[in-house]
Amino acid sequence: MPKEVRRIEYSEIELRHALSLYHSRTTGGEATDSRVSGIRVMGGEDFSVVAKVSCPMKDEITRQVFDHATTVAIMVLFSKQIGIPLPKAGHKMLSPTKFGGLAMTVKYHHNVLKGKMPGVTMALTDTATAAPGVIGRT
Repeated sequence: MPKEVRRIEYSEIELRHALSLYHSRTTGGEATDSRVSGIRVMGGEDFSVVAKVSCPMKDEITRQVFDHATTVAIMVLFSKQIGIPLPKAGHKMLSPTKFGGLAMTVKYHHNVLKGKMPGVTMALTDTATAAPGVIGRT
């Protein structure tokens, strides 16, 4: 079963845009209603993102913490928004980069045995001489 692995790196500016888009959507505003600054990625493997979020329409500035699972959802939403195709069934993981951004690793297992592969069938041979998992051509 082939496995596809992709790594997508997002800069700090792209992370700010993604957090801004998410904050605007969750507060019911337009995509440009929130501004994010002062981003800090904190923690180890299951990190969280701390950001200063300002909303000029409401004249307020807040400090918000985005946990790891929410950050993955934010980056998937942002990727859809800017046109990066991601497989729905793929396993998505985030990790911080050196320069304040994030990197998303997407792993997807292609299931070729359920699909039709022309000219390839499972071999029915003598079990004493054949190795396990041998595939024969027809």
